[in-house]
Amino acid sequence: MSEPLLDLRTFKYSIFRMSTLIMIIVMMAMFSAMLLLPIFLQNALAYSPLKAGLVMLPGGIVMGMMSPITGRLFDKFGAKWLAVIGLALIGHSLWQFAFITLSTSYSMIMVWNTLLMLGISMLMMPVMTNALNELPPPLYPHGTAIISTLQQVAGAIGTALLVTVMTNSSERFLERAAAAKEAAGLQIPAMMAGMKSAFLLAFGLVAIAWTISFFLKRAASPEGDTEGKRVSAH
Repeated sequence: MSEPLLDLRTFKYSIFRMSTLIMIIVMMAMFSAMLLLPIFLQNALAYSPLKAGLVMLPGGIVMGMMSPITGRLFDKFGAKWLAVIGLALIGHSLWQFAFITLSTSYSMIMVWNTLLMLGISMLMMPVMTNALNELPPPLYPHGTAIISTLQQVAGAIGTALLVTVMTNSSERFLERAAAAKEAAGLQIPAMMAGMKSAFLLAFGLVAIAWTISFFLKRAASPEGDTEGKRVSAH
């Protein structure tokens, strides 16, 4: 089309491609924690909905507080090392969630979730800004719309994928237990097995994004743009 709704020529730019892939993976990881953690806390640890929701509160506060800070850090250091450190924090949290047990304390779960949200806040805005900085001005709105659209799609796909992995893994656990005539009272261990599989999958995806982040560079101004760096995360 002469005037496409989403101009896919944005993907001709390598930094935009890598940044978009990183953000897609991060959205999948974030939704996995936001969805799976409350399910585990309520169904396995018997926490009330309020208590399960409060686990997520410090992470949300940290994300809000970090927004202006990460903007300044991006303007000073660029997106690469913010992404590397942020993805390392996300990966660490997902790994810890994969091996959560009934004896894991409420405070530790809260700390790991806060670290997860800290990692996300360190990279989302800088990586998106760096991706847009590589595009010529006519592609700005298309780049923004494409990233926003793919983030929503990634969240939906991530939710469906990880819940499916969790459910299937739990069912396989129960089937093996039934074959051994030990299925009674194993619903919670089955849920934990499913959670482990889902979070390990999310960890694997984040490991891929972490590897890609080392190839990020500060976006240079496109040829013909005399204004230099146009978008600031601050």
